[in-house]
Amino acid sequence: MKKTFQEQLLQLGLVDKKKAGQVKKEQHQNKKQNAKAGKNVVVVDENALLAQQIEEKKKARARKLNLQREAKLQARAEDAQVKQLVEQHRLDKDDRGIAYRFTVSNKIQRIFVATATADQLSDGRLGIVGIAGQYEVVPRATIEKIQSISDRVFVSIISASSGAVKDPDDPYAGYEVPDDLVW
Repeated sequence: MKKTFQEQLLQLGLVDKKKAGQVKKEQHQNKKQNAKAGKNVVVVDENALLAQQIEEKKKARARKLNLQREAKLQARAEDAQVKQLVEQHRLDKDDRGIAYRFTVSNKIQRIFVATATADQLSDGRLGIVGIAGQYEVVPRATIEKIQSISDRVFVSIISASSGAVKDPDDPYAGYEVPDDLVW
């Protein structure tokens, strides 16, 4: 059997028995103290911390992607609902009727409608909705529903109060515009 390093030192006479016992006792006391201190000391595992941080980043990214996906699905649902409302409540266009003009992004657009429809558009009882480059005439109630559902859809409606507000200093206040004048 092999001898321990301490026994070899004793045999050679480099260390006496008293000194070896004292060192052994100190080592035993150090182990005891370390064991007691080890219960109170929390060992930090850096690899576990890194793994936990990476996992949290993955979860945060997954949540962000889920929110984006849900937003896209919500937008599609709103668009489908608006399209369905327009399909159900649109009024027929009249290619032989008069051209009703309105502005979209500082460009003048026109649709051909019957004279009665043009009058109702001017009064604010009807409005125009733009979906995918096409414009449809729908009732005011439908326009209000569409506005409550989505704000991404083009909507043109004449407010009834726009003609009621008159400037007291208007020099042309006494001259009324004839009803048959269409631009």
